Amino acid sequence: MVNKQICLLLLLVFTGITGIAQTIEVSNTAELESKIGEARPGTTFCLNSGEYKDIQLVVENSGTKDAPITIKAKQPGKVIFCGDVKVELKGDHITLSGIYFRDGARDEKEWRSHGPGLVAMYGSHNRVTQCAFHCFDTANSAYVTTSVREDGTFPTHCRIDHCSFTEKITFDQVINLNNTPKADKTPGAKAAGPMYHRIDHCFFANPKKPGNAGGGIRIGYWRKDDGRCLVDSNLFMRQDSEPEIITSKSRENVYYANTFLNCRGTLNFRHGDKQVAINNFFIGDDTKYEYGGMFVWGSGHLIAANYFELPTTIKSRGNAALYLNPGARASEHALAFNISICNNTFGPVNGHAIHFQPLAERRMETCSAKKLKFEYPSDIRLYNNTFAKITGEYTLFKNDDLAKDALVWHENISATKNFGMSVRRGIQVSKRGKLKKQSYEVYKKGSAFDIPGIPEYVFMKANAFLDAKPLTFEEVGPEWLTEIPGTYAQTGKLSKDVQKRFKGVISKRK
Repeated sequence: MVNKQICLLLLLVFTGITGIAQTIEVSNTAELESKIGEARPGTTFCLNSGEYKDIQLVVENSGTKDAPITIKAKQPGKVIFCGDVKVELKGDHITLSGIYFRDGARDEKEWRSHGPGLVAMYGSHNRVTQCAFHCFDTANSAYVTTSVREDGTFPTHCRIDHCSFTEKITFDQVINLNNTPKADKTPGAKAAGPMYHRIDHCFFANPKKPGNAGGGIRIGYWRKDDGRCLVDSNLFMRQDSEPEIITSKSRENVYYANTFLNCRGTLNFRHGDKQVAINNFFIGDDTKYEYGGMFVWGSGHLIAANYFELPTTIKSRGNAALYLNPGARASEHALAFNISICNNTFGPVNGHAIHFQPLAERRMETCSAKKLKFEYPSDIRLYNNTFAKITGEYTLFKNDDLAKDALVWHENISATKNFGMSVRRGIQVSKRGKLKKQSYEVYKKGSAFDIPGIPEYVFMKANAFLDAKPLTFEEVGPEWLTEIPGTYAQTGKLSKDVQKRFKGVISKRK
């Protein structure tokens, strides 16, 4: 009898720690909302196919690392969250999987830009996977957020993966990762800690909106805060929401192995120093619109082993593949300096390969008005990059005012000698246009580029030229989604019905 009691006690202790695998099957909104309070570590809610209209899914309980709480579609893609939807993952270790978000009808007055998203993760170690979000509704908010709690704390180590985000016609970014409720620019303000989130294997295709409307991803708000987020293996195909495809507004974020195809904007290192871009493709395969590469603010960055091939470039920014910002140090539009640009390949670009003084007049005016010291980029190290012949009437580089020692060139190769500036050494002109050569070791373990939470293999890829291929739709997004929803990704235009709804959203904004 005593042994049985001991065994029962051990069982209760064990299951209290790890949870018991339990499956709860539900078939409609009412069942899921009524039973979600039963969630314990190891509980799986298996959703039968159908519409879960007006679902208000708030998960307060937590799972554990080895026994998460899982909410998943029995048949991925066949469970539709529609109507007045809200999903809040307030506990830790919760997974949401296989849901199709479409045909929404939220109250526009209850939602706002830079607030909680359609799916808001308040807890740590939460995951949104194998979900699709398509033209959900006309309420302005992000689709997915990591959100700051009422006590000021924020989640860490969340993951958004194998999801699809298409034809978002509302304002605000598609995904917002937050560790503060807003930008705290007070001198001496305490920096928010790192987030360590990951966004990977997702698909983005969203229409252009007027003004600064919210792009694909925002990470943080201000340059003093730490991100340490990894954005990798995503396909951005006509992600046109605003001029910033991604606005990286915190320190130490890493962008690895992403493909930017026919995007009318740039990957922006907007705020925050020591950010990294490795093994990304920036390409265009048509000339319908103006396409972009990267726009870089701040210092301490590594831009390595990326590929740029753009048949058109963005006129308003100065027609280039890579832009380095002039301005004042550590300001709203921070000066780009102390940057390593290594092992990149600039294929044919209808514009400058690198623009060292974009928007210079505008930055001068701002600095003058705010009594800040204006500077041009400096301490820029260009090692072992290859430059193909440019197209159009452009020089390879745009640089009229930089100091002679602002740029350090080492073993670069160019197929053209039309540099647009004086370069005494460090660039070899290949008459035959053969650009293949040895790469440059820019990273060693324990170097200044190490970022906690980011795998070492990512940084090792900086040491060689990019030898991968651009991602395709078949390699990203939910496994169950066999075709790209809507028309925008393929044509750059919305269907008549979606365009009509889109105009309604814009008119209300004005």
